[in-house]
Amino acid sequence: MEWGSRSVSRRRGPGVVRGHLQAIAAALRQLARPPMAMPLLEAEDARVPGYRGVIVFHYDRCIGCSLCAQICPSRAIKMYRVPGDKRIRPGYDVGRCIFCGLCADICPVDALETSIIHDRVYEDVPSMNMDPVEWAVWSKRILREEREPGRPRLRAVVDPDRGLRYERVEA
Repeated sequence: MEWGSRSVSRRRGPGVVRGHLQAIAAALRQLARPPMAMPLLEAEDARVPGYRGVIVFHYDRCIGCSLCAQICPSRAIKMYRVPGDKRIRPGYDVGRCIFCGLCADICPVDALETSIIHDRVYEDVPSMNMDPVEWAVWSKRILREEREPGRPRLRAVVDPDRGLRYERVEA
């Protein structure tokens, strides 16, 4: 047979029908089981200790050394002059951040730290870029949410019979 000719025959035999029936039977068996997916709106993933989420900023601890902005590989941190403050302070662009944690590691006074929260929704791209004052207020909300989660936290566990199963983790 030549390439592109319309005379290529397609075999449809009992093996093809049997395969379709097996697939339909597997789907019907799965319908009887509870869903394996985690309901995203009702729960959130539990994070392991040391998980690096968004960076939180403690304004009162910052000495304005700018080491965080110098080490940031994605340039997510830039230094700003805040009116009424003699020191320069860091601002944060969540959209550029790669969550490496280098800024928190290099900060000599622990003004920056990583949180376990990383999944935030923003209305538009400019709202992801925060000046130092906005970042400090936003950080307080993130830390409060980290301590007192509004949704239950779940951990994925491998079940030999079902595959993934989610169990509740107490904070």
